[in-house]
Amino acid sequence: MSNYNWIDGNDFSIRHFYLMDRWLLAMIFQPFNGCDPEKLGTHARTLGTLLDRHRDLVFVIKKRAPEASDGVDKLLKVAEATLPDKELRKREIALLEAYETDVVYTEPRIMETSCNYIYAWEEKHLHALCDLNGKVVLDLGAGTGRLTFAAAKIAKRVYASEPVDRLREHMRMRIQTEDQKNIRVQDGIVTAIPHEDDTFDVVMCGHVVGDDYEAELTEMTRVCRPGGHLVICNGDDDIKRAHPDSELTSRGFKAHYHKSTVGGDIYNYTKQV
Repeated sequence: MSNYNWIDGNDFSIRHFYLMDRWLLAMIFQPFNGCDPEKLGTHARTLGTLLDRHRDLVFVIKKRAPEASDGVDKLLKVAEATLPDKELRKREIALLEAYETDVVYTEPRIMETSCNYIYAWEEKHLHALCDLNGKVVLDLGAGTGRLTFAAAKIAKRVYASEPVDRLREHMRMRIQTEDQKNIRVQDGIVTAIPHEDDTFDVVMCGHVVGDDYEAELTEMTRVCRPGGHLVICNGDDDIKRAHPDSELTSRGFKAHYHKSTVGGDIYNYTKQV
């Protein structure tokens, strides 16, 4: 759950879940696998009620993300059949705003205008971290292409790896619109990069590392050529941070600080392989 105010729930509905791919659906529904329905809170009961009233969505989720099937069944057990439509819509809006970091992926253009880490960010922060001129670059969790398109201005080629299909298609449309020749968009996650060892001069990401530092950084290092660079270039948000990420600095990353235009304390990181 989050509270970034990236979306207005009034502009969204449960129908946006039809736009989600396997990766997103599994993230949302798999955590309910094996749970005790009696202990589920209001948001879960709302989600179960919405699923009960959109049984075709249940079919879609189970077929697209079978690993989340048990979680869907658990939610259906707490569906409130007699909940009035007006109250359900009110709770649906609150639910969508609670899941905003997942729901917003279905509308990439809204991401670009509402997510401060994207719209408030300046390309100079990436170019200050590492020389990308003529380099072969991998951008992990590329999202809407914040880092990818900035790097492509001087890199030889940029591979944009992104697990969400709506975001991949958004980048592909932008490539066509801008007639970009040196960007390749692909599916992939940071812990299972679909490339051979020692492939890239620079492996970069932003807001990707942190769930499993060891697995993520090991995989990033594997595909980076000896002498190449790992770059973590985060967006410019308004979060106050007192210090850099000790998990990264303890693993040999150098921290680079700047104050964002929206008031946040931003730390980026680099490490030579």
